[in-house]
Amino acid sequence: MTNYPDIEKIGLNSIQFITAISNFTKIDGLIYLLEIIIKVGKYFPIIIISLASLKLLLAANDLLTNSISFAILNSILALGDFIFLVQMHQRHKAHPYEYYSDYNRIDRIPLVGIRK
Repeated sequence: MTNYPDIEKIGLNSIQFITAISNFTKIDGLIYLLEIIIKVGKYFPIIIISLASLKLLLAANDLLTNSISFAILNSILALGDFIFLVQMHQRHKAHPYEYYSDYNRIDRIPLVGIRK
């Protein structure tokens, strides 16, 4: 069992330092989690296609083994995956991410007629 030092021996500045370290580790963990989410999100359509194909193969296997109920269930799930993939592709076409500056709009503002 480890002996923890008393607060009087450590001092107040050390406690603030430990709190700062724990906040840094929380932020570091959040950044690591976001990196994983971005990597998975990049290959998300490929993951959905492979899972839907696997479900279709399972449905075919269930039909061959005379398990009609599981074949219907797997085919409905595969159909749902393909519908989700099509909807995701349509949404990506409808709302593309455009990163541009609003400063380009200044050139398009029509000039008011100058009176002489």
